Amino acid sequence: MALDYGPPVVAQPFLPPPPPYQPAPGSEPGPLQVRNMEAHDVDFVARMLVEAFSDKFEHAVGKSRMEGAVKQSASSLGRSRNVWHRYRIAMYEGRQAGAMALRFHGDSAEEDFQCGEACSYLGCWGTRGLICLGCAVDGTSVPMGQCYVDHIGVDASFRGRGIGKMLMDRADYDARQHGCTSIFLWVKQSNRAVHLYERQGYGITETVNGSCFMRCALGSADFYKMQKQL
Repeated sequence: MALDYGPPVVAQPFLPPPPPYQPAPGSEPGPLQVRNMEAHDVDFVARMLVEAFSDKFEHAVGKSRMEGAVKQSASSLGRSRNVWHRYRIAMYEGRQAGAMALRFHGDSAEEDFQCGEACSYLGCWGTRGLICLGCAVDGTSVPMGQCYVDHIGVDASFRGRGIGKMLMDRADYDARQHGCTSIFLWVKQSNRAVHLYERQGYGITETVNGSCFMRCALGSADFYKMQKQL
């Protein structure tokens, strides 16, 4: 009588154990937290945006209109809930301390910019400068599998407390959660933040000494593209 031993046993390939669970930076208890943007963050985010790009905004709208630029940005962002998902807010001991915006491939949401409203805050000349600034900085395309750090800023009264590093760590985490294999940003060549990004593992992958339009729109045409493999 033939014996039936069943199907042959096939050795399974060795699979390494899954990596241990890593909580999102800024999600654990402690003085420094990172969370998604909420409605009451609008004014703070607008101010951080203008302060992070203060040289560009001052060039675009004029020094005397900087507060108007903050108000215009807050008004525009306040009715643009479709872009709030991009923002992360750093909280230090319960107070707003920093903000960051991330963009991923396929995110085509646009802020609700209204020219007439901008004129009421900035005048015609300032609005024209702001539109040129927007054309220069909003055109960055994000390839599939990459994350773009659109901007990042820390309130001056909270600097030196690791908030910028925490936000950058959170950017890495969120990018991985989206399946990205790299993350990149653009930074002015003379910006001291270049060294912070290098410490975070970024390297310069492109040097741009740009066009006359970039210089007219941004006040500078010399930028680095910095990228990090995840």
